[in-house]
Amino acid sequence: MNKQPNIFDYIEAIHLKKKGMETSANSRKALLNIARDCAIWYAEHQGFGTCTADDVAKVMTDRGYTYSDLGNAAGSIFKANDWNFTGSYVQSKKVSAHARDIKVWRLKESTPC
Repeated sequence: MNKQPNIFDYIEAIHLKKKGMETSANSRKALLNIARDCAIWYAEHQGFGTCTADDVAKVMTDRGYTYSDLGNAAGSIFKANDWNFTGSYVQSKKVSAHARDIKVWRLKESTPC
């Protein structure tokens, strides 16, 4: 009798998510760093300390980059230690996103040494 693999394994799911995000981030490292810089710039200059993926896409486009070139690495923009999830969501304004909910992130305060 063939035993089916366990399709509900939280630990394995977390492991595979982390591995996938690392692979995506590493494959687009230079563009991901640009996206992260755009996110910080937006939060500091226009977002009152907050930023969304839509905001990053807008700043990147304004600077001549193509946000969609990030592919799955876009999911790692706010994974750096510079950000906290605010607990809030807004609807995306990008047509391709079909108004899905996206997270609002807050830039952490830097503390002087």
